[in-house]
Order: sequence, then C-alpha cells, then structure tokens
Amino acid sequence: MVKYDAVVIGAGHNGLVAANYLASSGLRVLVVERRGVVGGLAASEELRPGFKMPTGAYVLSLFKGRLIRELGLDKLGLRVYLKEPGLFLPFPNGGSITIWPDEGRTVKEVERYSKLDSLNYPRWVSFWGAFASLIDPLLYLPPPSLEELIDEVRRLAPLMGVLRGRAEAFIEEFAYALTTSAARMLNDYFESEELKAALVEDGVVGTFAGPYTPGTAYVLAHHVMGEVNGVKGAWGYVEGGLGRLSELLAERARGLGVDVLLNVGVRRILVKDGSVTGVELTDGRVVEARVVLSSADVKTTMLNLLDPDILSGDVRRRISNIRSIGVSAKVIGVLKELPKYSVKDADPMIGHRASALIMPSVDYVERAYRDALSGSFSREPWISINIPTVYDQSIAAPGYHVFSMFIQYAPRTLKWGPEDKARLREVVYETVEQYMPGFRDRVIFDHVLTPLDYEVDYGTVGGNIFHVDMTLDQIFTNRPMPGMSRYSTPIKGLYLCGSDAHPGGGVTGAPGRNAALTVLEDLGLVKRSRVLNLLDLLTMAIKLLRT
Repeated sequence: MVKYDAVVIGAGHNGLVAANYLASSGLRVLVVERRGVVGGLAASEELRPGFKMPTGAYVLSLFKGRLIRELGLDKLGLRVYLKEPGLFLPFPNGGSITIWPDEGRTVKEVERYSKLDSLNYPRWVSFWGAFASLIDPLLYLPPPSLEELIDEVRRLAPLMGVLRGRAEAFIEEFAYALTTSAARMLNDYFESEELKAALVEDGVVGTFAGPYTPGTAYVLAHHVMGEVNGVKGAWGYVEGGLGRLSELLAERARGLGVDVLLNVGVRRILVKDGSVTGVELTDGRVVEARVVLSSADVKTTMLNLLDPDILSGDVRRRISNIRSIGVSAKVIGVLKELPKYSVKDADPMIGHRASALIMPSVDYVERAYRDALSGSFSREPWISINIPTVYDQSIAAPGYHVFSMFIQYAPRTLKWGPEDKARLREVVYETVEQYMPGFRDRVIFDHVLTPLDYEVDYGTVGGNIFHVDMTLDQIFTNRPMPGMSRYSTPIKGLYLCGSDAHPGGGVTGAPGRNAALTVLEDLGLVKRSRVLNLLDLLTMAIKLLRT
C-alpha cells in the first residue's frame, strides 16, 4: 500500500495549483487524473494531428500575476499575448463596435453611437476598477459572507471619504452591483444598444441566467477583475495553447516531487470514523493519505466518490439541490483560411484579433436564454468566436488556423444525442454565416462539445464549466453551499479545491491555492490571517486613488 501526505483528485489547473503549494511546503503529493492529459477544462488537445485546440477555456485573464509570480511560471516560459482589440461585435446592418484595452480608443469608438455613452464609459471603467480593487484581496482568502464583505468596504469608507467625499454613495453602489442584473446595470450607464451588447456577455457566460436575472452584475464583475501583462481587465492567449499553463503547472509540480498519475481515476474516497484515510483507484490500488483534495465538482466528490452512508440524508439532499446545469457548448476546429466579416465601418479582418461576439443586443441574449428555459437550445444563440492562431501560429500547421466558438444557451437538460449535436452545429454555422459569409466553406475539421460531453468525458456533473452556477446564492460563503464554503467538508481531511469553491469559475487558480493553504493551516504548517489587515486596506486605498 502506497502512502502520501496528500492526494489531489483531478489534474485540472486548480488541482495542479494546489499540488504545487502543498509540495512547496514539503508534503508528499499524488495527483490522480482519469484522462490522458492534464488541464481538465483548461487543456489544449490534438483532436487533429498538428493542431492544439481549446476544448474548454480558451482565453486567460483571471490567473493573476500574483499566482504567476508565486509559482514562478514566468521563469518557466509562460507567455501570454494581449488580445487587442478585446471585443468586436458585428451587427446585422453592417455596422460594428470594437472594444479596446485602451480606454481612450474605446471612447472614440463609442462616440460613433452615443456622445452620452462616450462620457459615461470612463465612469463605468472607473467603478469596476474600484470594485475589483476591493474584491481582489478577497479572492485569495476564505470567502466572506455578503454582510462581512459590506463591512470590509465600510472599514475602507473613512479613507474613501477623505480622498473622495463620496464613500457612502460608493458603498451603496457596491452593494447594488452585487445584487442587480447585468442589464439593469448597463441601462443605468448607457443608452446605445450597441455598447450594452458589447458589455453584457461577461454577465451571463457559463451561467444558466439571462441578462435580466438578478445577480448577473456580479458575474460580470467576476470576469472584469483579471489582467494580462499588467493591463487590467484585459484577456489574452497563452502561447502554445491555453493548456500550456496546465502543462507548466504539472512540470513544476513534478520538479517538486509530485507524482502525477494519468489515465487512472478515483473509484472512491476512503473514510474511517469520520476522517479521510485515502483513496481507492479505478485500477484497484489503494493509496493512504492524511488529506484528500478534490478538484472534481462537489456532486462528484460528495455523492459519487463517498459511500452513500457516510453523509446524512439531509446533507446529500442539499448537495443534490446545488444548481449545476451546464448551458455552454463549443464548436472547435480548423480553417484553411480566414474569411472576412461583412462590416462596412471597420477592417473586415480586425474581428479575428478580438473575441468576436455574435450578440447584437441585450434582448437577443435574453431571447436565447428564454429558448433554453423552454427545454431547447437557443434558436439564435450568442456566440464568441476566437482565432488564437492570429497571435500564435505554433498551435497549427503553417497556413491554417484554429478556431474556437463558445455557444449559449445549450442546456444539459437535452439528451444531446447525435441528432441534437448535428442540429446545434447547423444553427451555429447558419448564425455565423450571417456575419461572416464563407466561414463554413473554409472549415476542414470541426468538433462539437456539449454539456453532456463535459459531464461524461470531463467528469463534471451537469456539464457546467464552472462546476456550479455563479449566481448570487452560490458565491462567497454560499459556494458551493453554506457549511462547505471554506474548502473543508463534513469529512475531516477532505477538501474541495475546484471551481465550485470560492472564488468560483474560470481559470483563476485561486480555489486551488486557497484550499492548499487551508490544508497547510489545518496541519499546523502555516499561519494565515482570515481577515483583511491594514496593509490590505492601504493597498486598496492606493488602487482607488489611481482609479
């Protein structure tokens, strides 16, 4: 029987981050991965020889410079290309709007549609910059309750009051942004449908909610808190494919003595007298461990890998009720050449450098959401089109391009048989052809991924790319549910370290880091403050001053 200090279930990016922090503190760590590649939903896979395709996440932003520096990934060769422009939206009338990392350039673009919006756009950026400055330190701490979060903002209020004289107004707007809808927040700032359409995607991505659903403004905030190469709110492409980040994490972990076992899963988590003792692998081997960290989703971990009699019926029922219905699909593939966007007011090729969004209005997104509520996928889906090879030709054969199309809404509630997949593919191509004629004729290979694929092949119950919804009742101390929000579980020695733990979904690495530090604290190996200290407050004040 093999013994380790810690077993990490899943070699997704969060599991690998956790393994790195544990091994850096001297623990002997085993990572067990059921698939043949590392990365989970942050992997690049050769579905066609010579082409690395993003089967899950496709752009990077939320994996902050803080983690990159702590893990030394920059020294290991991690390189991220800034996506510039950030967003491009073509419209049915031949118009378009382009959102740039540079605020001034975006203001000039917005002015074409509304003078008022061009004046309010800097206010929008300023507010979310201040919001992100307050939230950012909390990403790397056990989650506060909403009440504690507001209290922390009030602690900063005296400084804000001295500096700006509007502290109380900001606190009210901060609380409002946590609870209101993305659509209402956008309507409060802007009048042009074009700009609102360009900004609404972050409020609904990956979540079974529409732009008018309360709480989606926070989902929007979650996705604007990132950075690329020091540029706040920007997104980028990882050189070598997004999965290269996961590969570097695995390489670093192995260098620290971590054993990464591929093509073998965990059959069950072993428990005795309420405490973890190890895991049983799918090949029959038993591994003893002091602690087990699971980067699998909470339902897989607690309902499928534990014997049914270990948890009470009440706890199992509450876990079953966590909302985790996936609504995102992808079509990925290879183009033999790049087509042009049918726009009259911009370079018809500039959209390939951005994330091109097929979502001409907020109401268009709402209609797509309502289709999903009726039990079907969207008749007119919103689509994010990305061509990473415009920046990084290393992931494709010379002269060809990899494309990634992220699609909503495609709910897991469908059976997703071959006919459903074929219908989705047709709808996607028909939609894209309206804005980019000839796209389909240039496709030489494609592959469709649905929530069922993410459930069966990637092991995420419900096929949710964030494991569980990023809704107001499933964030902070409610993530994934009250009583299990600080990485530990009712089983002593069993921890959650995946996207269903605080701070949530996306390629952040924060759940893995936070869970590992919680384990080290519980083992008496580190001491860590669970509250913001004066230095944190002063840092936030400086950021607010700059904002």
